[in-house]
Amino acid sequence: MKFILSLLLGFALVQINAQGLSYSGTVTDKSNNQPISGATVTLVETNQVVSTNGSGTFSINVSSNSARTLQINKEGYMFEDLRNLSPTANQNIELRPKIKSAATIRWENYLENCNNYNNPNIPSDPVWNMRWTEQNFTGDLAPDTRFVRRDPTAVIEHDGKFHVWYTFKVAQETIWPWWSEPNLDGSRDAFPWDNADLMYATSTDGFNWEEQGVAVARGSRGNYDDQSVFTPEILAHDGKFYLVYQTVQFPYIERVKNTIGIAVADSPAGPWTKSAEPILRPTDNGKWTDGFTSRLRADIQGDFDSHKVHDPCLRFFNNKFYLYYKGERMGERRLCPDRSKGNPDGQREIRWGVAIADNPLGPYVKSEYNPITTSGHEVAVWNYNGGIAIIQKLDGPERGSIQFAQDGINFEMVGRATNTPEALGMFRPEEEGDTPHDGVTWGLSHHYNWAQARTTNFLARFDIVAPPKPPEEVDPPTPQSLIIEVENKTDTGGTFNDATSGGPGFGVNSTTQGVNFVNSGDWFEVLVDIPNTEEYNLIYNISTPSDNAQVQFIIAGEVLASDPVNNNGEWDAYYLLKHEDPISLTAGQHTIRILASGTNDWQWNMEKIYLEPLSSLSVSSFLENSDEIKVYPNPSRDQLTISNLKKEVGYKILNLNGSTIESGSASPQNPIIVSHLSQGAYILTLTDNSNESSSTVFIKQ
Repeated sequence: MKFILSLLLGFALVQINAQGLSYSGTVTDKSNNQPISGATVTLVETNQVVSTNGSGTFSINVSSNSARTLQINKEGYMFEDLRNLSPTANQNIELRPKIKSAATIRWENYLENCNNYNNPNIPSDPVWNMRWTEQNFTGDLAPDTRFVRRDPTAVIEHDGKFHVWYTFKVAQETIWPWWSEPNLDGSRDAFPWDNADLMYATSTDGFNWEEQGVAVARGSRGNYDDQSVFTPEILAHDGKFYLVYQTVQFPYIERVKNTIGIAVADSPAGPWTKSAEPILRPTDNGKWTDGFTSRLRADIQGDFDSHKVHDPCLRFFNNKFYLYYKGERMGERRLCPDRSKGNPDGQREIRWGVAIADNPLGPYVKSEYNPITTSGHEVAVWNYNGGIAIIQKLDGPERGSIQFAQDGINFEMVGRATNTPEALGMFRPEEEGDTPHDGVTWGLSHHYNWAQARTTNFLARFDIVAPPKPPEEVDPPTPQSLIIEVENKTDTGGTFNDATSGGPGFGVNSTTQGVNFVNSGDWFEVLVDIPNTEEYNLIYNISTPSDNAQVQFIIAGEVLASDPVNNNGEWDAYYLLKHEDPISLTAGQHTIRILASGTNDWQWNMEKIYLEPLSSLSVSSFLENSDEIKVYPNPSRDQLTISNLKKEVGYKILNLNGSTIESGSASPQNPIIVSHLSQGAYILTLTDNSNESSSTVFIKQ
């Protein structure tokens, strides 16, 4: 009888499989339709794993018609995750080849050696450089240790009010270290954002805020968002409002895989309708090390986002919806320790990705260019000039940079972000603005005291500091000018001890180029031979990113000149600062004292000082309609044309140190070729047979 039953059961299984209860098909390359061999095909629920053969085909038999998850993984291709898929035969599954983004190419260079990693050459550009100040709120968002308020969205304006959403919970003791005691019952906090909901607040002025209540709450047990919802971001589009946010499913243990959800409403006040499933999941192609619970132990790391997808930010761009997010990798590494940069343990291995959809509710498809950054912890994104701008605050080689991508994917570093707020939620005006700064003028950030077990997370307001004004244009010193090399100082002193910051202690520091580590009250002296008793123009070559900087020129205790030093955003982007009136000097040897007389602790760097005798200045007869040389284009890549030149004259090109680079002749018909010069600033001097001369400055691109 048992034999007969076995035969019948076997026959039944054969019949079931004969009816097509299998997952089978062909895996091909989407770019060329060629079959892919050696791809790993996994049926998740039954843990069946096969590889595609030389023809790219696979087959997995199953015994029931249940919907399952089919995953296809192949090195060099985007991971495919097919969910809620019923048994299907003869499927054609197309894998998209991965494409290296601009950031990935830089990443590979950084990983070649740690010197590359720790010195990424972040550019400094006043157009892009940004810094901010912060202040506490009044009203419901004033600091209050009874609550955790953090991770604000962008601020939007609607119906005459400002609106913001954020992570919210009643403060309680956190488990520390959180991995030592797994939060298996879900009642305690693994983090300040555990057991959290999304709160909503409004303001009429952006300073005093009124809390309106919970907008989106955690789901009931068993849902993908049942443990916590946090780190939201808002998008207003076509009369609807979309909140994207991070989710955690119970239990919140170290290896839990975070996902991203979305909710939609017709009004900022709700009600909000949540997605039934996550709109984005980690790339599930890593493998944890068995027998351990640590997230740092993985046999196979998988993609950059194999553990978590975090910090979502949804933008409408190129007529599609771009979901930017932070990825965390299974078995995350620490890279390239550098004590000199305050990084003794190495930087966290964190990068960003983007997923794109035609509809704000999805489905979202991860870009084949992922990852699209080398760095970045908190996702700060805004539309600008037909492209996308981002800020990389923490984690990775390019932390502290501002980046831009015309295509929203291939980001390049364009500037520096300093004093960047935590988790900045920027105000999004209706119009994107004419400069990069217009997208990040003000908004909300959060603050916390990580050292305390009882967290103190609260929201604050940030405002951008107005970009430095470009220095006033100053005619370059004439070749007859006396040049004072300030690094050749004879004495120095001061009242501010900067030794703990790497400076000399009291006084200024000499370099091969000039002086630095100049603090308020610091002074230095130089010995100078003044050739003639006459009036001189006083010109400094100077630079500072500080406000309230000032420089004084003193002889025998008498202040002959006192000048504010314009904040140009850099310590070493030297520019010419000219004292308004000539100063009178007598012939002979003088000890000149230069004093940093501004109020900020840190003042300026100086390269040199020029004393330009007024007797050397005269109006040149070889110029038309102006006392100044008019050259174009300026800046120039290839050649300079002098538009107001009357006749042929001799010319010299000098560097800012006063050294002649080259000389020749120029005329109205013959431009000066500069294509062979290195990039930088130069002095052009014209001289005719009567020794009349005139000078100007030009920039070689």
